[in-house]
Amino acid sequence: MNENTVDPVLGQLLTALAAAPATAGKFDSWVGGGPNEPLTVDEVIAAAPAGMLSTLAELAEVGEAEVAVSLAEEIPALVDAIPAETIEAFRAAALIAHITPEEEAAAEQIVAEVRALAEALPQSGSWLGSGPNEPLTEEQVVAALGEEKIAEAAAARGLERADVVAELARTLPVFMDVLSPLGWVDVDLLRFVLAQDAVNVTAPTSA
Repeated sequence: MNENTVDPVLGQLLTALAAAPATAGKFDSWVGGGPNEPLTVDEVIAAAPAGMLSTLAELAEVGEAEVAVSLAEEIPALVDAIPAETIEAFRAAALIAHITPEEEAAAEQIVAEVRALAEALPQSGSWLGSGPNEPLTEEQVVAALGEEKIAEAAAARGLERADVVAELARTLPVFMDVLSPLGWVDVDLLRFVLAQDAVNVTAPTSA
């Protein structure tokens, strides 16, 4: 797994695309149930925060043009996959102007735990970037996490053990897929998600 993260946040790019007159309508099409309108490379370049493309290019060891092409291809599907509650956040950039220390700590802890869990799972590489996600079994969740952590999670959420295991097996591949549009887990995108009110990042809503 690539341990790199993205700075500045990919969330800033999504916010800019949601707000810009040239792409706001396209952003709405990615959120709705109809076909996704295509995003152009020029639109990505125009909306990207200063230095973002060069930072991504350096991390991915490719050219800036290739990064822009990849983002143009991946962003409509990425937005389409994010829960509706989170999408509303991209339309209100003011909500993420100041992430709290608690949210910052939560983002780093969640990503660290997800990475540690993924390292124990052979199919985790399929969850990064684009392409189909290989399924995760409940037995693998138990083997990777251990009964103690599962019990802690069940107690914290007021769920039965079996429900926690089933939820993790179902949502972990999707969670990592959404947070890794360019092939690595983006802690800054998770920070953006956590800055929203009443968003459960571990259990995306059903379509």
